[in-house]
Formats: sequence, C-alpha cells, structure tokens
Amino acid sequence: MGTNLFYEAEKIVSRDHVATPRFVVENIYSLIDIQAFKSLWFPFNHYDSQFKLMADELKLMYRATHIFDDLGNDFFTTEPPKHCDLMISNPPFSEQNRIIERSFELIRENKIQSFALLLPLATLETEKRANLFQQFEDKLAILIFKKRIKFLGHTSSFNRGCCWICYNIPALKERPIQWV
Repeated sequence: MGTNLFYEAEKIVSRDHVATPRFVVENIYSLIDIQAFKSLWFPFNHYDSQFKLMADELKLMYRATHIFDDLGNDFFTTEPPKHCDLMISNPPFSEQNRIIERSFELIRENKIQSFALLLPLATLETEKRANLFQQFEDKLAILIFKKRIKFLGHTSSFNRGCCWICYNIPALKERPIQWV
C-alpha cells in the first residue's frame, strides 16, 4: 500500500495516532501464540504499523484498516473480515470506551472470536468499564506492563502505563493476569 497523504497529515496532528514499538508487538504475538489464529483484523493499523509489518514477516492472514485513512474504515461501522478469530491493535485512547463497547458487541454478534487491545492502565479504573469487563470475566485476561511504553514519535511526556485487555485468547487461559 502506498503513502496516504491524509493519513500522513493526520499522524502529525492527532494525539490519537500513537505508533506501537516493535518490542510490544513481538511480546504480544509471542504471549498469545499469534500463529494459532487464522484470520486477523488490525482495525487501527496503516501501512507503517508494526502489527502489519510483523504479520507480513510471519505470513499471517489479516485485514488492516485505519480510522485515519480516507477510505471510510471507521471502526464503529466497518465490519471485520469473515471468520475473524482475532482482532488486535493499539486503538485511539480517546475513544477507548466506545472501542471496548464495540469490541464486546462484535463478540456477542459472533463477528470476532477474540481480541487483544493495548490500552492505558487507567482503563481498569472506572466503574462503567469494570462492570462491562465483569460481564465477560470468564474469558478475560489482563497483561500489565512493568514499565511505561515509549510510543514512537512522541516525547517522553506521552509515555503511558499500559495493559493488554484480552478476551478469549486460549494461550492466556491459565494465567489471566500477567505482568509483562
């Protein structure tokens, strides 16, 4: 895929465009056994995403869309690929409530089988989100980073304590809470 001028411009000005470092992607791919999944969806990833680049290296089957592209790939209206067994990404933090709700909606509608979302650790703090997570706690896993992530292209003031919120990931069944 070639360079998208809209995406490149948005990348500069949007606080929600936060590039994930490769070590974070390598870590989650290993922890969840990414190669066990047959159909992946990266709903917040463009051509320069480490999620995509590493998936290409591993020859994984995926569909990548991006909220910042000019192709109409809005996460809230875009349908996942058919038979999607894993949705994984680092979504825009400012939309985390809507993204979490939509992710569980996609699970309930059987449009995706599992997900892994990289979100701020503070995601675990609100009663509304806690109540939602509690409804799905039987297959929920939380992977908490021991150190703050230094996101690519941002100053140290943007470093965040983060966690992976994961649902229905077989490799995490035995250890639903982990420090990574």
